[in-house]
Amino acid sequence: MRNVESTVRAMEAVRAKAAGFRPDTVVLLSPHAPIVTRSMGVSIASAYEGTLADFMAPDVVVEVEADEELARDILERSEGGDVPVVATSSPGQTVDLDHGSLVPLVYLLGEMEALPRLVLLAFSLLDLHQHANFGALVGEAMLEADERVLYVASSDLSHRLKPGGPAGFDPRGAEFDRLVAETFSAGDWRGMLSIEPTLVDAAGECGYRSLAVLSGVVAAAQAAGAKTTNHLLSYEGPFGVGYLVGEVEITEDSADRGTR
Repeated sequence: MRNVESTVRAMEAVRAKAAGFRPDTVVLLSPHAPIVTRSMGVSIASAYEGTLADFMAPDVVVEVEADEELARDILERSEGGDVPVVATSSPGQTVDLDHGSLVPLVYLLGEMEALPRLVLLAFSLLDLHQHANFGALVGEAMLEADERVLYVASSDLSHRLKPGGPAGFDPRGAEFDRLVAETFSAGDWRGMLSIEPTLVDAAGECGYRSLAVLSGVVAAAQAAGAKTTNHLLSYEGPFGVGYLVGEVEITEDSADRGTR
């Protein structure tokens, strides 16, 4: 805990804010969800469950119902929007959650009075432009939903920050993380998605495409007239992997819908 104190405190702050937001649904993209190389992924399962038993925490359990209506809407919008997409699960199925989903959910659900439903997404090996397009369609579906929706871009940054790290060491990993942190903090999505591809490869990251999807979600909100504000809450890499915690506040002023 002491080694990742900044990350834990930032996640606790996000947890408190999420509880106050009282979302009906969480839309979450995990870098460890099943990946289809040439298609974005949308789960249309009916329920989700998982435990951190593989990480010596068998008592940490998450069980949530799915928002099947919103998941199908995202899938259909993507199919109609020329974004390659595939359903990664079947109706009626209960999907096992990976740790990329479980860790943020454990924090986010910790103070909520009522559990939200879940939509689980996955990125692909398509280019960043397609990921951003997918995110825009996700954002449109979220904004048009009748319920309160919270979006979660789960990811890690460079895995090569230190000798002996999980993907080896490359000094360019720290440079990649610095650029991501700076552009995120500034709300400079164009700058973030323009990072030199060779630097991205050298970093050994697992979350750049997740951030590309998030950029599309934000773009959809801005196109709808909403105001977006980025907050960088913490960054550290004590184990050789970059951990960034940030939030994007989206406020929508409207006479009939209030501030969202």
